[in-house]
Amino acid sequence: MAHVTNKCIKLVKKFEGLYKKAYRDEVGVWTIGYGITNADKSITGATIKAGLVISEKTADNWLERSLNSKYLQKVMKYDKKYNWNQNEIDALVSFCYNIGSIKGLTANGTRSRSTIASKMMEYNKAGGRVYRGLTRRRTAEKKLFTTPVKVIKKKETKATTAVQKDYTKERVDGVKYFGILKNTAVKSFTEFLHNRGFGAGKPNLSKIASANADSAEVKAALLTLAKKGLLVKPDGLNKWEQKK
Repeated sequence: MAHVTNKCIKLVKKFEGLYKKAYRDEVGVWTIGYGITNADKSITGATIKAGLVISEKTADNWLERSLNSKYLQKVMKYDKKYNWNQNEIDALVSFCYNIGSIKGLTANGTRSRSTIASKMMEYNKAGGRVYRGLTRRRTAEKKLFTTPVKVIKKKETKATTAVQKDYTKERVDGVKYFGILKNTAVKSFTEFLHNRGFGAGKPNLSKIASANADSAEVKAALLTLAKKGLLVKPDGLNKWEQKK
């Protein structure tokens, strides 16, 4: 489920600053906490006005709820088009929290990622005036947006090791691949497949498990495993996902 991480929260806190007492911003809007206004009343349940004072804990709570329940959905509206990674989500939610929307930034979902990144820097003005604080914020958001997400490679389990050892090497068209698995390894192998995304859910896992280990689908997976050292789903396994 989509969410914002501490990267987004820390970025917003850094540039919004914490104000425990309500104040009027540059354009006269009553504001408190980390940039919370009366536009967020459905989240805070409070009216921001003169004399209102809140704790840091309340400010943190209001900010996180606002980011996740209000601004995140404005970013995820375009997820089908872009399939945002986590850094992109965090950067865009921070941007959206400040600007109000990413519709203009993305040209309603028609711009490329590289164009979106470069266009971010144009949003550094308020009332037609360039602000250094906004320039620094856009720079930080752009940096986060363009930073690749690190993929943590999971350690292979004992089941994985057993599967890799329990095979017969064969050669087809000069390419080595894992051949026929022993029956005792079928369960371990199907779990290994499942953990790598071959089929979703127990129904698919059961279908693969009940299939002969010498099937074309299983051999295709084994071939990829042997050649790449990784499991990349072959087209032949798609049919398992299409059946309930």
